[in-house]
Amino acid sequence: MKILVIGAGAIGSLMIHYLCRAGNDVTVLARRTADELRGNGLVVRHYLQHKTTTDHPTVVDSVPTDERFDIVFSVMQGQQQKAVLPTLFAVKTRLIVVVGNNPEADFCQNQILANRTDNCPLLFGFQLSAGHREGGKAVVGRLPKTELFIGGLHGAASPDAVSMVSRAFPAKGWKVTPLDDMHGFYLCHAAEILPYAYMCYKVGCQLKRLKRRDIKLIVRASDECFKYLKNLGVSIMPKNEDDFYRGGPKTCAMFLLYRLMSKTVLGRLMVSDHCKSGIEEMIYIDRKFDEFRALHPGRPMPVWDEIRRFMPKSEADFQKLIAKAQTN
Repeated sequence: MKILVIGAGAIGSLMIHYLCRAGNDVTVLARRTADELRGNGLVVRHYLQHKTTTDHPTVVDSVPTDERFDIVFSVMQGQQQKAVLPTLFAVKTRLIVVVGNNPEADFCQNQILANRTDNCPLLFGFQLSAGHREGGKAVVGRLPKTELFIGGLHGAASPDAVSMVSRAFPAKGWKVTPLDDMHGFYLCHAAEILPYAYMCYKVGCQLKRLKRRDIKLIVRASDECFKYLKNLGVSIMPKNEDDFYRGGPKTCAMFLLYRLMSKTVLGRLMVSDHCKSGIEEMIYIDRKFDEFRALHPGRPMPVWDEIRRFMPKSEADFQKLIAKAQTN
């Protein structure tokens, strides 16, 4: 397949690696890192797997207007997706997939559909991996099989669109999971990541400083949020994800996982690295979720509100927090 990927951060780089590995004709739109990628290739350090890979996709710094793609993946941080919209209006493609945290997905969808002159299908997605760029390479934390959730924003994706995305990736090491409601997924994902981020910022992104009671607050805050969302009628995505927070064996397992993450490199790769390198995105997601709560009053969330005070309100606040943590 002929595929365009917009964005070559840690998430996009891992996706590009797998797309190249599957034998696709891959073009990467990367403005800040274009020269670096042309000179050195796309270098991915798979941290937990103890290996480094290098791929050589075509690299451009503007969309080729004379080419038509089978799929365009826009893999950007949430606050960056709106800036990419004009590109998505104009690019020639059979399918668009917008990947990543996207609190303004409704706005993005409305704009894309209103400004395209064809009936190009539009999906939204989320890739389960993490990492950051460092020294000319993407340092990535991933499981042996990387999962990509995809779906319509407020409904299921067509089987043809899911099949097209699935065919773009290798059978080994990648899993495409269709969901019925990506809007619900984004809200549920916020319910899980924001409490851990709040407590990460409490300890200056030094997760080893988290105590057992801190982990319990994370789990309780997520439980509050899932109950709030269910009360509003939001679909829990993936289904039954809230079971990990409302008590019982699954909650014990989640507590132990969070505890393990706070003490090992897993937490640094999956949580604290992004809380540091993606501070703008975390501030953005927190602000947008708070705006959602203001527009949709519901069940109280006292633990959530208690720990949310640790969230930096700006880049300057974040730098002060890190400096203070380093001196303690």
